[in-house]
Amino acid sequence: MVTMSVTMHMLIEHWGDRVVSAPRMASERFSQVALIASGVDDLAGRGEGGAAAESDSAIEPETIYCGYERQAADFLVAHPEACALGTGDGSTLASIPPSCAMRFAIVKDDRSFSSVFEDARRFLLKYERWTERMRAVLFEHGDYQSFLDCSAGIFEDFVTITDSSFRLLAYTKDVPIDDPVVVRLVDEGYHAKETVDKFKKYGAVKRWQTQTGILRVEQTHIVENPTLSYVFRMHGSYFVHIVLQCTKNPLSDALVDTFQMLIDCLELYVRHDWTARHQFDKDYAALLSDLVMRRPQNRDLLLKRLERARMPLEGSYRLCVMEVDAEDEEGQRVLGYYAWRLLEAVPLGKASTFQGRLLLLVEDRGEPGGGSCDGSNDPSEALASFQKTYGGVFGVSEPFRCITDVPYAYRQARIAIEYGQRDAKSLATLFSIPKPEAPVYRFKTYFPSYVYEQGQQESSFVSYCVRNSAVAGIVCYDREHGTDDAEMLFTYLMCERRASDAAERLHMHRNTLVYRIDRMRERFGIDLSSPAEREEIMLAFRLLPARLADGSD
Repeated sequence: MVTMSVTMHMLIEHWGDRVVSAPRMASERFSQVALIASGVDDLAGRGEGGAAAESDSAIEPETIYCGYERQAADFLVAHPEACALGTGDGSTLASIPPSCAMRFAIVKDDRSFSSVFEDARRFLLKYERWTERMRAVLFEHGDYQSFLDCSAGIFEDFVTITDSSFRLLAYTKDVPIDDPVVVRLVDEGYHAKETVDKFKKYGAVKRWQTQTGILRVEQTHIVENPTLSYVFRMHGSYFVHIVLQCTKNPLSDALVDTFQMLIDCLELYVRHDWTARHQFDKDYAALLSDLVMRRPQNRDLLLKRLERARMPLEGSYRLCVMEVDAEDEEGQRVLGYYAWRLLEAVPLGKASTFQGRLLLLVEDRGEPGGGSCDGSNDPSEALASFQKTYGGVFGVSEPFRCITDVPYAYRQARIAIEYGQRDAKSLATLFSIPKPEAPVYRFKTYFPSYVYEQGQQESSFVSYCVRNSAVAGIVCYDREHGTDDAEMLFTYLMCERRASDAAERLHMHRNTLVYRIDRMRERFGIDLSSPAEREEIMLAFRLLPARLADGSD
């Protein structure tokens, strides 16, 4: 870990109006203070950090040498590469070379020289102990809040640490209650959508992707106070953001240098945090990407990756795809924020980004190891609520049981978005299929339109959709239980849902038919009141025998 030290800027600000002359090279850093040996009679003892410096001693680059003004001036002439602190009125400046004056700080103080020296020693010691506390936090596996807690005696201003999804990781005390952005951040634990929109509007998110070094801003459109900020990027991506709001002190070079010390000590922890935080997320994110891209992998490797990602091979899944405007660069950059907020709305989901889109894999864990895929894990309502707040459009796949079917589900979700956003006439509009209130489009609504328009071009995909339809599920159920639900449903729909006519054709009591139809609706999650869904079911009835004849089952 790189440990930065006190700068001349910080020392000068510490002595304030007692400084008679400040050096122009004030960025030099010091970790210790030493006495210039000759002529110092009133110092009772050198004490810790007060080793004397003889004129022929080696000059330490991180040491500031202290003495009376005349004595310090002579020392600088003999050692022009050194930095010195002298007590006096500045009268020696005219008699020394400019190169020496550039490294000479002069303090006029009514106290004795020993008091001034002790003041400097204690000031350096304060920051040395601070860096030691932060080092201890790192070794003791602390967190971001621990770093800020141990900095309480250093910063009077308000400091926050957030991540790339705008979650609050840590903050100092004394929240500026006159700043609504900050109050909301602290109360809710994340930035409000309105704040994120401002970040996008004023180009802040774009800047964070490339920002290097500490950024000083005297006036912002976001918060009430001047700020210092630094972005930690990992592998080129914006990861953690630390912001200091000047609520009690003005922006100064000394404050920047102090802030830099915090950043230098945090850097190693940020690297550890990135590794720990992405180890699990990266497993399932990379796995989802590989599955969507159909990258080949043997079964044993796949099972190991699924185990690491805590995802079963067989389950009850849906895949949702969120798209934002491809030309909305700022929206693309905050996909991580959308992913985190989306997981709040769908806690059992797994969110990842893929080619400028957001993937949400939803698993119904109510029936471990399988399930009926009856639609009980349908996240459409949660997505609609999310979309009203954050925008974007969603496509929702049909339920699927095996994780290796992700590429088919991804295609379904993309088709749902394509057809759902069409303005041109399609089968859906011809049948007056109502658009959802929020742009959350389900594949089953547009499956008939897709088959009639493009189905011949992707016969394997159509076969998959039919084999995994509710109708195929009903057929399989009939085979396993010796029932005739598929025939009953087909007859019921052919009779345009007239239960009496269907019962007469099937030679059964009307109440029995109605009861069994209701059980089918619940078991397989079908909505027979929807014209679009009835059309999809009848299409599946027509296509399923052909697909079975192809040997695709």
